[in-house]
Amino acid sequence: MAERACDVAVIGAGQAGLGISHGLVARGIDHVILERGRIGNAWVRDRWDSFCLVTPNWSIMLPGAPCARTVVAGAPEGGPDGFLPRDALVRLLRDWAAGFGAPVREGVEVRSVTGEGGRFLLDTGSGPLTARRVVVATATYQRPRRPGFAAALPPDIQGITAAQYRSPAAVPPGGVLVIGSGQSGCQIAEELNAAGRPVWLSVSRVGRLPRRYRGRDCIAWQRDMGLLDRRPGALAHPSDRFRPDPHVSGLRGGHTLSLHTLRASGVTLVGRAIGIDGGTVHLAPDLAANVAFSDSYAAEFRRSVDRHLRAAGGEAPEPTGDELTGEPPPVALPRASPSQHDPSALDLHERGIGSVVWCTGFDFDFSWIRFPVFDGTGYPETVDGATAVPGLYFTGLNWMRKRKSGILYGIAEDSAILAARIEADWRTAF
Repeated sequence: MAERACDVAVIGAGQAGLGISHGLVARGIDHVILERGRIGNAWVRDRWDSFCLVTPNWSIMLPGAPCARTVVAGAPEGGPDGFLPRDALVRLLRDWAAGFGAPVREGVEVRSVTGEGGRFLLDTGSGPLTARRVVVATATYQRPRRPGFAAALPPDIQGITAAQYRSPAAVPPGGVLVIGSGQSGCQIAEELNAAGRPVWLSVSRVGRLPRRYRGRDCIAWQRDMGLLDRRPGALAHPSDRFRPDPHVSGLRGGHTLSLHTLRASGVTLVGRAIGIDGGTVHLAPDLAANVAFSDSYAAEFRRSVDRHLRAAGGEAPEPTGDELTGEPPPVALPRASPSQHDPSALDLHERGIGSVVWCTGFDFDFSWIRFPVFDGTGYPETVDGATAVPGLYFTGLNWMRKRKSGILYGIAEDSAILAARIEADWRTAF
């Protein structure tokens, strides 16, 4: 097949790839977006059927915002303060791309990026492509992570990842063990329990956010306190950029997702899974500590809001009972004290558990990019998205420029800065 050429190749047609495309279109820079699936592919491929954003609609900051605001305002999911479900978000992305004429080639997988002398060579599923500039917009995570002991799960018990989970009806009959209590794990456990399935949740060390506090959504408070504009240097350690996000839900108009509420509704909480032997899952004796960590995280967030209001001289209503939902009950529920009921093992067959859902996070994999632009962990090193290799850029990464870089709220700002950088580099080189 004859080799094709383009000025700029953007890899990935999610919100980050489309965002930089919008900036390139506005600047008249010729480019193509290569997407192995369809626009918004990861949202469809890696999210379950009832998935909802946990960030409010007002935080969907896409370049060319009038289009985005129009679509969101007209949606039945609560307007700017609502939370878009998966399919509505995908429609938004596709309508937005069509609105500014994003040059997307769907069904084209990029297998590797190599090259030299200012010319990049992309090995794609539809043949080789050369480009003068390459923007990698495949986001931070590309594959679900399972612990090493996952391979020891008995063959008669189905194991699936959070990316493979679709709905309770698609999970085999019987009880379900959900391993991991981040956003995905708690939301999936809640859905399975509501569908009448016996659910065990293996609790990890993850924080909790109150959905609303003192009259406002937690994301609005984070914005106003400057938490979404923090730079990577604010992190105690670079690895903190990969910490799981605190659990919260956008479902049913948004609500606090608490381990206490899950337990009160019938979910059985157990400690962190640390191994499997036959049909027995071994558990760490850390359930009480992990529940306490979740509670302390929520309490510290509320205190930070209170401190912010005092420092700014602002006013806000006192918290309501609904806003404090999910706090530890004043009197322990029957058989609910994790310090007294913290089993060291869970026999899957004895408990009638037929499925395990691995909600243990995702890994990144940029090994297909054959340039020395990564740190010791294999994560891209950039300045505003630009790497040390002229013409090679990244966008949409967790904490790339700021805390908001990896979420929809940061797309417009990062895209504008990177598009201007690409244009300036282009003028200098050519």
